[in-house]
Amino acid sequence: MALSTLSIFLFSLLVLSPFSNSQSPPKPQAFIFPIKKDVTTNQYYTTIQIGSNATTFNVVIDLGGKFLWFNSLDYFNAASSYRPILCGTQQCRIANGVGCVFCFLSPPVPGCTNNTCSDYALNPFTGTQGYSGLGQDVLRVYSTHGDQYRVNDFPFQFSDPVLREGLASPTAGLIGLGRTRISLQAQLASAFKIRQKFALCLPSSGNDGNMIIGQGAYSSPFPEISKSLFSTPLIRNPVSTFGNEQIGNLTVEYFIDVKSIRVGDRTLSFNKTLLSIDKNTGAGGTSIRTVRPYTGLHRSILNALIKEFVGAAASKNITRVASVAPFEACFNSKTLDSSKTGPDVPTIDLVLQSKNVYWRFYGSNSMVRVSNDVICLAFVDGGSNLTGPTTSVVVGGHQLENHLLEFDVAASRLRFSSSLMLHGTSCSQFRAS
Repeated sequence: MALSTLSIFLFSLLVLSPFSNSQSPPKPQAFIFPIKKDVTTNQYYTTIQIGSNATTFNVVIDLGGKFLWFNSLDYFNAASSYRPILCGTQQCRIANGVGCVFCFLSPPVPGCTNNTCSDYALNPFTGTQGYSGLGQDVLRVYSTHGDQYRVNDFPFQFSDPVLREGLASPTAGLIGLGRTRISLQAQLASAFKIRQKFALCLPSSGNDGNMIIGQGAYSSPFPEISKSLFSTPLIRNPVSTFGNEQIGNLTVEYFIDVKSIRVGDRTLSFNKTLLSIDKNTGAGGTSIRTVRPYTGLHRSILNALIKEFVGAAASKNITRVASVAPFEACFNSKTLDSSKTGPDVPTIDLVLQSKNVYWRFYGSNSMVRVSNDVICLAFVDGGSNLTGPTTSVVVGGHQLENHLLEFDVAASRLRFSSSLMLHGTSCSQFRAS
């Protein structure tokens, strides 16, 4: 009888243990998101699943974005678990909402709910802003070990469809990675008690890159590469670069303290105060943005760069040709040699806290091919910021490609690799182990 009872007990363990494990995956340390590049728009996007029916769609990645916003008819038609974030609630305070909207449809639907905490969403490609209520729903995410997890009450804005204009055609919105409490990495860190840190590796082609949020281990050869990363502080602009922020809010973008710029071993000559952030106006400094296809420079910095680069290129017998908008320094590609890091052109360095800490751009990141015979310097006039103070240097996506970037938001530090091509790899090979 005792043996029979013991057998039943052991059998129960065998049956129930797999079930229990399937219901309770281990505590995650990191999450992974695929990154694709839309070659038509040069935008980078990932895929998310949201709502009780796991509506799946793509969203553009904005390193300086505040939160997730989208307009998806599939989600709208199946949004049974959507709930508005009400004014005056703790969720509204966390979201740092800037007002309250009222909409009296019955029953309420995403984008039209009453007494709802609201904020401005920005389309960074068109400059269009949308003011609408914030809501929440369940977000499904995958750990680096492949387990699925739910993030309940994930905040976002169901936006007006006009905000989708200018986005890459496969996408329905934009997801922010900025320094807010409702950005993707901040919400995952809060929900799962992991470090607020993310690694970004932008692909240069149709192949996937990846983003890893949390303390994830990398597959080979990236563990070795990560041992030799440069490190520099992430600094805060005391004035928001987004015009509709409340007065006194710090910018949500990521800034680094560039001290000078070099072409080869020659330092550019321009007014160095442009590289400092004016603490009263917020103008100046250097930010990093995935939604800018190419690095934008203050006019005087761009002029100095072109002058020095063209001179250095001429010394290598590289022939300059007519410019091709928006690029101002273009060359006959047949007069360039090739190297493991792309076209063999003079290097460009953003020099950081010391002359030995610099972000170097080789030909694959400094040049862009515009035709079979013409290749251009991939730096452009940054122009003016119409929604806030103008940043002097905005490092864009083309320059970020095939570099491993680790944003340790908790420690306010950026760690970055040299060109992955020097290591015989690329962001399309970046994976979690």
